[in-house]
Amino acid sequence: MKGISVIIACFNSEKVIGITLKHLQAQTNTEGIDWEIILVNNNSSDRTAEVAKEIWDQKPLVPLKIVLEENVGEAHARQTGIKAAQYEILSIVDDDNWVSDNWIHTVNSYFENPKIGLIGCEGIGEFEQTPPAWFEENKNAFAIGSLYDGDFVDITDHALVPGAGLCVRKKVYEKLFEINWKPFLQGRVGNKQSAGADSEMCYITRLLGYRIYYSNQLKFKHFTASHRITWDRLKRMTEGFGEADVFTLPYKILYAEQTGNKSLLNNLRKYWWFNFIGKKLSLWSKDPFQFIQAQEYSQKQLIRIRNNAFCKAIWEESVRFEKSFAYLQKIAENNTLNK
Repeated sequence: MKGISVIIACFNSEKVIGITLKHLQAQTNTEGIDWEIILVNNNSSDRTAEVAKEIWDQKPLVPLKIVLEENVGEAHARQTGIKAAQYEILSIVDDDNWVSDNWIHTVNSYFENPKIGLIGCEGIGEFEQTPPAWFEENKNAFAIGSLYDGDFVDITDHALVPGAGLCVRKKVYEKLFEINWKPFLQGRVGNKQSAGADSEMCYITRLLGYRIYYSNQLKFKHFTASHRITWDRLKRMTEGFGEADVFTLPYKILYAEQTGNKSLLNNLRKYWWFNFIGKKLSLWSKDPFQFIQAQEYSQKQLIRIRNNAFCKAIWEESVRFEKSFAYLQKIAENNTLNK
């Protein structure tokens, strides 16, 4: 059905979900647009569902459906939300995303273009306390800040947007469910930090033939509590990015070949050992004294963490990595939606 389903996955979100819903209650220019909110209670142990219902009942603009997903994990929660959604456009809003008052109107207008499959946008930091000095250089890791220039730009060649505020056609997920697509990467599981699921969603959407766009006009405030902005958390996130790099690489190589860049280098990059050695040599050339402990709060420390996480992951996942190319090639050849 034509319309927008806002999906909010929640895990122990009672302290933040109220103001998130109030921003959705403040939407303007939505006349003639059908929309709904799907709140997935991901086995929370607090009053997430009760608080959400209390807030929404104060101003029930559109239906709010609260569904339970007992299997903890972002991937489980999101899939449950998608299956419960009745409309053709899915707007993925985190429990701490305060969307602008023109969110629904703008998303609806963007997807009038049938070639667009997925859209990302800018998150503006809203902080409990002033972030530390190192934060500005690393804000994109926290889904804050703009990634591309321009009001509304085609970034299909890059195909990388933050997961927070991501909007995608439900038709993409329906096709993936139909072919029993098995993603290589998973999102957060409870409080465990991991990465890559949203990046993989961008790449698989592109693989199916859609265009990827990024908007600096579609905005949300990303409330970030102080305990979420720590160097230790950034290091864990960076380790997750390095692990995820292993299985975003096949998507990048396949797209390069699809767009005419068939080369010996790309063929070699399909072998796990070539990437392993390449990463090790790259780090050594940039940081020959890597055996010396890097200074805390330094970018050099983060580079080492990401590089080492990649090498460890591709060593452990060497067989699955090399098999991934045939798997993705089959999807690209047989399931492109926009042929």
